[in-house]
Amino acid sequence: MTLARMQVMHGVEVPIEARRDIVKYLADTQGLAPEESAGQRALIERRLNRVESFDHPTYQEMCARCHTGGRAQLQRRAEGEWEYLVHFHVGQFQTMEYQSMARDRDWFGIALNEIAPWLAETQSLESESWDAWQQAKHHDPEGDWQLWGYWPGEGSFYADVSVTSGEDQDAYTLTLDGAFTDGRELEGDGQAIVYTGYEWRANLTLNGRDFKQVLDFSQEEPTGRIFDNHDDALGMQVTMLPQEAGEAELVASLPASLKAGERHRLVLLGHGLDEGEIYLGDQVALHEVVERSSHRLVMDVEVDRELTPGWLPVTVGESRGDELLAGYQRVDRLKVSPELGVARIGNENTPSVSGVFSAIGYTQVGDETLSLGQVPVRWSVAPWDDIAEQDEDVKFAGVMDAATGIFSPAGAGPNPQRQYNANSVGNLRVKAAVEGQPEVQDESQLIVTVQRWNNPPLR
Repeated sequence: MTLARMQVMHGVEVPIEARRDIVKYLADTQGLAPEESAGQRALIERRLNRVESFDHPTYQEMCARCHTGGRAQLQRRAEGEWEYLVHFHVGQFQTMEYQSMARDRDWFGIALNEIAPWLAETQSLESESWDAWQQAKHHDPEGDWQLWGYWPGEGSFYADVSVTSGEDQDAYTLTLDGAFTDGRELEGDGQAIVYTGYEWRANLTLNGRDFKQVLDFSQEEPTGRIFDNHDDALGMQVTMLPQEAGEAELVASLPASLKAGERHRLVLLGHGLDEGEIYLGDQVALHEVVERSSHRLVMDVEVDRELTPGWLPVTVGESRGDELLAGYQRVDRLKVSPELGVARIGNENTPSVSGVFSAIGYTQVGDETLSLGQVPVRWSVAPWDDIAEQDEDVKFAGVMDAATGIFSPAGAGPNPQRQYNANSVGNLRVKAAVEGQPEVQDESQLIVTVQRWNNPPLR
């Protein structure tokens, strides 16, 4: 972002190859340690609709009203450099002090005398974390991995990922071969580069669609996000685990729950799963083992109609997953997220941003509440309030996919069908109802607003 700003605002000429080399060098020599970036992974991974909070009484109003507060939290400077940043803001954005939450106070004085010293204290240029990370042994991404996650609109998936070193330092190529839990194939490939010893950035093609991938490779089990670079909302959280055999263990289950009286495709992930008896409890019948390897079990199972709700005693050989897979008769509670979502209308020049919602189910077993993961629901939208109803926001703002929870905003206006030729914005109530149990519902709010004109990597 700094190099781009120098080029756009100040006319600095940097060839694209030199720009890549400079970014790589600076990231490796003056980047952030994993502990320093951990609090802002959501921003780095472009997870939208998050609510920020900071341990300072005025930082939100002073710095996080024009861009995310996390953008500054991902920087480290000496106090003099933080002061220069304050001067830069006033010099570059001259109207800033006349805006809301600035004109009612001495913005420049507070920023210079309170915010800059606080940032210098909490985010100093020198840190023990960075020194330790420079000396630490970093995980090598090369090798065979398994990856899994939930793709909104498509479902849960799993895949074998093979990572090989490229010609350049910290550059890699990868291939992906997997499937969704309903049996549809999932294939892909891509190129990646690792910055600062752990910040994985990849361009991927999955089933013919282009994506970006951000992973934290400082962990034994790297986690991160895959997202559509043209619509950040369309993305999926993923986890990776080395295929190389470690201790026999069960790590994950897809899905996270099984409903009584139904037949399911069940996928178990972990290590050492190629040997030993498979046992899912007396009330779960194993019809077929579709695939079995040391790191994955794919099975067709059927659940007894009289299933006793609770954690199922999942066992594969010596490995046991006591709270890995829930069995349930009914959904007792539903939770829709995000609680407040923002979607954006768009056109060819400013792509729209979708609204993506998920619904997690819960069942009550005695005093214990069990999470069921994603459960089947039907989605709908309604006016949020009387004004939204009067303005016919449901009609004009866009379309909610009843099966997936993905809201597609309308095109940018002005819209001649609306009063005053208004834009196709809206204020909507998003509703989810459990399939077969329409009385179990939850809802959240969706603001459909105007285009995002400025799209830096860290917003």
